[in-house]
Amino acid sequence: MDLKKLLPCGRVIAFRKGEIVKHQDDPIEDVLILLEGTLKTEHVSENGKTLEVDEIKPVQIIASGFIFSSEPRFPVNVVAGENSKILSISKEVFLDLLMKDRELLLFFLKDVSEHFRVVSEKLFFLTMKTLREKVLNFLVRHMNEKRELTLPVTLEELSRLFGCARPALSRVFQELEREGYIEKHGRRIKVLKDPLEHDRI
Repeated sequence: MDLKKLLPCGRVIAFRKGEIVKHQDDPIEDVLILLEGTLKTEHVSENGKTLEVDEIKPVQIIASGFIFSSEPRFPVNVVAGENSKILSISKEVFLDLLMKDRELLLFFLKDVSEHFRVVSEKLFFLTMKTLREKVLNFLVRHMNEKRELTLPVTLEELSRLFGCARPALSRVFQELEREGYIEKHGRRIKVLKDPLEHDRI
């Protein structure tokens, strides 16, 4: 998609790392497109528990599946994972552009579909698996041909991804080490036994 055609139609807003871009339940008044940086989306439950839902990278639309819904509100907190720039376009202007530009329309539809795919996988991941299974699944999906991987985030951040407390996640890693599944040195992990042969994932 040619961003040059969109830039004159809105305004670019800069956010610093850690800054809240939108709060959960804020009304969606404009179409927000991430141009630079990364954003994290977090769902906060009534008891204050935070669950990291997704990471948004350029060039993606924030909450694209909710923009034209009957109740257009942000379903999650949107936080700048690093210094970021976002293009803000009014929904009316964006709708006119969609009607005139087939390339933009396809980009929007693809973005909506991709977000729902990620959310669907996340829901399955959270509802169908124990914490041990989540960790094993994560290791299998991210290890290389030598069965090695480096955790891309800290255990604190990983616990939010899994929707659990950090101590519980640490205990699972300790159990896997004790049982001979893995060797762990900081963020570097080597998988010693194939979890698929011993655990259902």
